[in-house]
Amino acid sequence: MKNFKTALPASLIALSMLTLSGCSEAETEKAESKAESAMQETEEKAKEAKSYTEQKAKDAGEYVDDAVITTKVKAVIFEDDNLSSMDINVETNNGIVQLSGFVDNEADIDTAENLTATVKGVKDIENDIQVREEQ
Repeated sequence: MKNFKTALPASLIALSMLTLSGCSEAETEKAESKAESAMQETEEKAKEAKSYTEQKAKDAGEYVDDAVITTKVKAVIFEDDNLSSMDINVETNNGIVQLSGFVDNEADIDTAENLTATVKGVKDIENDIQVREEQ
């Protein structure tokens, strides 16, 4: 980053000095060409930096969104009196919610999945909840 920040001003200073010193037209054109190349390189590096920054911001946003989704899914499961939220695990990755753990019957598996589907931002559900074996 430091290289392309200094490339443009340095090229412009060199171009100015050559022009002021009365150098030949060929030397001036050569300096102008170098300055233009430096400007293009600076623009390309700036675009790369912008793209990188935008991607990192998007990744951070997705991470926050996943945490929010997980929290909301846990909340809706907790609010249901028929489900034991302590026995159901919730993980979210890129909007895909994975449910796991144990419940008392098949109907509870469906209930947990249906509740999860009501949460905004859930793209898909991987339901690995199992019915607890009675001992």
